[in-house]
Amino acid sequence: MKDLFTSEQVNVQQALDIVRLILGDNKIRLYYQEVFKLCSDIQGCAKIAMAHEGMPPDFWHKIAVYDRQTIDTPLNRTYRRSRYHSNVYKPITVDVEGSLVVLYIDDLVAKFHFKHAAQLCVWLRRAAKQAKNWAGDRSKILTTFARLTTAEENEQVRHAG
Repeated sequence: MKDLFTSEQVNVQQALDIVRLILGDNKIRLYYQEVFKLCSDIQGCAKIAMAHEGMPPDFWHKIAVYDRQTIDTPLNRTYRRSRYHSNVYKPITVDVEGSLVVLYIDDLVAKFHFKHAAQLCVWLRRAAKQAKNWAGDRSKILTTFARLTTAEENEQVRHAG
């Protein structure tokens, strides 16, 4: 199986309160709450991969325009759940290999160039927002990302500013 994906080989859809991620032949169902955390991890790792390649941080300002668009799924008045369940049984982890972002989903290893990972992150967030609205969830979700490293490792990261 080819593990390096581009955004053309990926499909993200909202299905009621579930987000469906299709990577090649793999169909992954995730709860929208998990997707918000996954997006935070992908975005953090993509920023590290960007810095490795010397990309300026203003790249995220350009891609966030799509993320700010209004969601077309109306907020439901009452909280509801569908009969669908996630088909991921191990915690999803995200890592960086040079300028690549690597997703570990159960036994699947999917690698993305940081630009494609950023696009995936935006698609996932949008689908998660739609699923959250469908579910009638009015809660606020706050996720953060931090990567603690030593000063020696940080010296290897270069940024063309």
